[in-house]
Amino acid sequence: MDTFHSHPRTAAYHSALVGREGVVVAVLTNGTTALVQLDGDAWDLPGGVRRWPLRWDDLDLKEPVGMVALPAYVTGWKKTGQSIELHAVEPGAKVAVCSSPARPLPMCGWSVPFSVTASRACPRCVALLKGS
Repeated sequence: MDTFHSHPRTAAYHSALVGREGVVVAVLTNGTTALVQLDGDAWDLPGGVRRWPLRWDDLDLKEPVGMVALPAYVTGWKKTGQSIELHAVEPGAKVAVCSSPARPLPMCGWSVPFSVTASRACPRCVALLKGS
């Protein structure tokens, strides 16, 4: 692993990152960047950070990277008054499974999978996904 092509914030940790091993856990920024989860204990990692965005050219890949299937539903949100409710949304859609308009919650080019156990999860979405 190197940091020559990666973002300057990542490259600032060059000496602490070079030579480390890890696993690609996500593809970011339209496929140009890999989110790498480093091996090792958190106390031994640079800044205590386990996952780092690295450009593909900076990686020495031992095995081919396979594409992970998209989650069936990603997290969307809708603000009602001063509270935010999380909804189950099909990837690319703007309407939740409960028919409520919901904006997708993108993070660095990928979306957070919907969790029925989230504290602010829409009860109607949860019931529909559980088949109740």
